[in-house]
Parts: sequence; structure tokens; C-alpha cells
Amino acid sequence: MYKEFTSDVNRIVRFLAKRSIEQLSQENLKNICGRNQADAMLVFGNDLPYTAEFASEAFKNKAAKKIIFCGGIGHSTKRLQKAVGESERYPWTTEELEDLTEAEIYDRISRQIYGIDPENIYLDKESTNSGENAQNGLKILKEHKLEKQVLILIQDPLLQMRADASLRRYETKSQIISYAPFVPLLKEDGTYRTKIDGIWEKERMLSLIIGEISKLRDDKYGYGPNGKDFIVHVDIPEPVIKAFQRLKKEYPEEQKTGD
Repeated sequence: MYKEFTSDVNRIVRFLAKRSIEQLSQENLKNICGRNQADAMLVFGNDLPYTAEFASEAFKNKAAKKIIFCGGIGHSTKRLQKAVGESERYPWTTEELEDLTEAEIYDRISRQIYGIDPENIYLDKESTNSGENAQNGLKILKEHKLEKQVLILIQDPLLQMRADASLRRYETKSQIISYAPFVPLLKEDGTYRTKIDGIWEKERMLSLIIGEISKLRDDKYGYGPNGKDFIVHVDIPEPVIKAFQRLKKEYPEEQKTGD
């Protein structure tokens, strides 16, 4: 039974944690888009400080020319403040961060921990959901007359597929390279294969993946064109739908989470 649970979770996670290329490197970028560096990296805010760390590392490795952190005050902000404030990796307390947006916290990590030049960072401090992240990020590109032929998108891996569908809803001309910062697969005993600082507890992870598949469905209840029309149509493989249905039946108490 537990093996089936792990298999179902991992099947959904592999689908949600979208990666357009195998590895985010200049060589792979050159192979997929003919250029070894994207015009900009859009980083959507969430409750994982690792997202900012990964994006900052990628930027230092010249994956993109500019970096845009998107995220205001939303339902993930308190968790992000707590995760950063309680971690030994960062020099700030939770109290010091309580008035900061997700974009501002990511900016601190990028500048003060990774030494990224502030001139290469732009902030959207207003967004409260994926659609606003996409629209406001694109607005920043336009305001600063930044090229957007090739864009890299980074988000919480469980939200990556929906973030990608949100961005494509508002941007049709750019080549969008979606890259989840990690893929949170489970071992057979239910623990994570990769240890990430601040990663979700089991209950929250289940809530997120059940909620995400519900939102990605293109029916009257979902976020697709045939529903709320927040995202472009997403093809969900039948094995993923079946895994989702089994988990939803097994864990009915897990409610949908996210914007």
C-alpha cells in the first residue's frame, strides 16, 4: 500500500515539476534555443527559500542576463519568512522579515548571500497569485525595455507546471524554458530523496499536489480555458489522472492549497 502511495506521488511530482531541458546550463540553452544565455529569468515567489538559491546560482552561471523576482504578500509569505528566519543559513530573524514581500526576501538572499549585483535584479512586490506573477513580470520586462526572446521560468516544483501555463497565457511570442529547481521525489519509505531546507511536511505536499491537478484540469472546475481561463490548456496524462484520483480518494481530508 505504501509503495503504491509513493509511486502515485512520484508520478504526479514528475509531471508537475516541469523541466524543458535536462539541465539548466549554457550548453543546453544553446542546443534548445540557439543562444547560451536567456534574456531574463522569471522567479515566482513561494515558501521555499531554495528557489531563490537555485535561481541565484543559475544566474551566477550566466543562465540569464537579468533576474526578476515576482511575489508580494500572499498565503505562502508567512511560511517563507519563517523558513528563512529559522534557518542557520541566513543572518535574519523571522521578525526582521515580517514586513517583507516574497520578492524582497528572495532579493535579500540573491544580493546578500550570493552577491548578485542589484543592477541585474528587478522586483515585482505586488503579485498575490500566479497570473499576477506572470503579468507583472512581463510588465517589468516591457517597462525596462528588456528583451524577451528567451525566458527562463523558475517556481516551486509542485507549482511549476501551472506557473508555466500561466505565463504562456499572457506571453505567446517568447521561448519559455521552464525549469523546476528540484524534483521532490519520495523514497519507498515516504521520505524525500533530496533534502531541501524548508521542504514541506507530508500533509502540505499532498494538499499541494491534489490541489494542483485539480486546478490544471481544463473543465468547468479547473483553471483552463474551459473553466476559469487563468491558464492555457494543459494535457494531463491518464496515468497522472488515475494517480490523482487514488490519492484524492485515500486522503479526502487534504484540501486544495495555493492561489
